[in-house]
Amino acid sequence: MNEELLKKELVHISHKVYKRGLTQATGGNISVRVPGRDAILIKRSGISLGEVTKEDALLLSREGDILEGYGTPSKEYRFHLGIYRTRPDVQAVVHCHPNYAIGYACLGIELPLPTVTAQKILGHVPVTEAAPSGSQELAYYVTEVFEKYPNIKAALMKDHGICAVGPSLEAAYNIATLVEDTAKQAFIKMQIQRALSQMNKREAIQ
Repeated sequence: MNEELLKKELVHISHKVYKRGLTQATGGNISVRVPGRDAILIKRSGISLGEVTKEDALLLSREGDILEGYGTPSKEYRFHLGIYRTRPDVQAVVHCHPNYAIGYACLGIELPLPTVTAQKILGHVPVTEAAPSGSQELAYYVTEVFEKYPNIKAALMKDHGICAVGPSLEAAYNIATLVEDTAKQAFIKMQIQRALSQMNKREAIQ
């Protein structure tokens, strides 16, 4: 896929992430490798994923220098580049802030996998250490978890959000949606278990 088509796909996936409610305001960022070039496309800073256009896709070198485009790259570009360096199989990264998954991330709990689908596709979704947004420290923690677990497709970022990866933008987006839906299912399961436990206790007392 050439660079122009990748920009169009980046726009398409950005809009899907926003419409799906996987992030809010100007949060979240998406990137993709450019075939034949040691570079990535990533959205610029300060623009909502729901409003991204082709002009908001910046071309960055593996060192983080802007090769093409105008504006400032997403402040999280460091961990995007870190993932690409440590995981040659990854072609795209979707970072977003979905509500249920963030609940587990804020508690520092690895994502529960209640369904056979999540167990098979996700396998393991660890949680990183917490660090300020856009910091070198955060880039280190995110890169470290993808290096430590070389087969993972997603990670929770403590007090922050999630990072999903894949062989394409569409694949990374699908992982992000599965992570959030799995978090919802785990939460619902927990609520039902709690309700049943309380009901059983009341019946035992009666």
